[in-house]
Parts: sequence; structure tokens; C-alpha cells
Amino acid sequence: MRFDFQTFLPRSFDGRPFGPEDLTALEDEAGIERFVVMPETTERPDNAGLAGRIQGRPRMIGCASVNPALGAEAVKGFEEAAHRFGFRGLRLSPLTHGYPIDGEVARPLLERAREMGAPVTTESCSEGCWPSQIARVAGRFPEVTIIADVGFRPLAPPVSLGLAPPPEGRIADVAREHPNVYIGMTALAMAETYLIKRIVGAVSTDKLIFGSNAPSGIPLFSVGGLRRAGLGEQAEGAILGETLRRIYGL
Repeated sequence: MRFDFQTFLPRSFDGRPFGPEDLTALEDEAGIERFVVMPETTERPDNAGLAGRIQGRPRMIGCASVNPALGAEAVKGFEEAAHRFGFRGLRLSPLTHGYPIDGEVARPLLERAREMGAPVTTESCSEGCWPSQIARVAGRFPEVTIIADVGFRPLAPPVSLGLAPPPEGRIADVAREHPNVYIGMTALAMAETYLIKRIVGAVSTDKLIFGSNAPSGIPLFSVGGLRRAGLGEQAEGAILGETLRRIYGL
């Protein structure tokens, strides 16, 4: 099963209306069977609106996005998305919403995710969510599975070049040292195969998870870039779905 850990469902994209059928068409083109869908990252992400749009579409798995700055409202929104709408995960956006993921503001949501057994996807390698901060969260909440969305660019994974780690740490080191941290590779392009080979030299392929970031990213190109790396059937299977299937309990 090919499984995409991160897609979004905006009302419009590239100046045109965008709906569930459009997102599904992008995934069909890449042979993606199931995909996690998140609401747009606004000040108050519309989880209820997303639930209505993906209802009756079993290939789509809802993931709640909330802004911890809203306090109890954020926790309530996460709980409603899980219990009422059947969403399976939590998305945190420390850079976009402007808070430290290892600060007290995010703790209630992480505690609730632990209680609910929900995987947490987060921005990473940026302000508020540097690898060192994600490492602290992983240590405090070892029961919480964390998917660090790196955007898969050189800023995140240049670990096999023999360079000294930056002060904020390297996400590949965090994933290797913490069993509950996985690296989400998003918006990979056909021409970026070298990035895959670089990070595979630092972490095992079962710690890497495929994501397209559709519709901003093109799933077909992302899958193509991964397959061109020539990692072998078993490694491709883990990255393209098996690990994420296990994380989401499917």
C-alpha cells in the first residue's frame, strides 16, 4: 500500500476551486492508495469544514490541525476532531503559528495526543521547531509518535557529509536517537534523488516516511524521485507506506 502522510485540502488552489476529487486525482496519478489530509494552516484551522469535505471518502484520513496559542479551545478542537469526526492524528505548526514546540503552550496538546495514541506531525528544522527542540519533546513524551516534516531540503538532512552538527541539532540524529521520531520527506522532486541517498546513509529507511504535500507538491514527481534512488523493494515499501500504515494502525 502506498500511503501519503501529508496532504492538504484548500478551497482553492492556483486560482481555481479545489476539492476532494482534485486531490484524489493527484494521488491516483502516483498510485497512492490512502492519504492523510489536513486543513489549511490558518490561525484557526477549519477541522470541521475538512471533516465535511472528506466524509464518505475512506481513502482520506483526517488529521486535526490546531493552534496551541488558543489554549483550551485548541485542545477542545483536537478532541472534537478525533471523537466526533474520526480524525487519526494531530498536526502542529510551530513556525507558522509562532510558538516553541517544546514550550508549555504545546504541552496540553501533546499530553492529549499521548492519552489518545495519536501520532503528531510537526514542522521542523525551523524557528520554534529546531531538531534540538523536537528531541526534547520526544524525550518528554516517548509514547507519542512524532513525524518531523522536513520539507526534505539540504537544511534538514546533510548528516552524511562528515560536518559538525549545527547548534540547533540535526533531525536525522534525533530520529536515530529517539525511537518515536520519524522523518517526513515532503514535496520531493524528481531531480532530488541525491538527497535521499544522503540521508539513507545516516538513518535506516524504516525511519523515513513519504509525503507529497499535495496540492503544493506533486505526488507523481515525489514518488518518481524516491524510486529513482534505487533503494530496493523492501526500503521503498517501508518509505512509501508500510511504516506509516503501522503508525496509523491501519
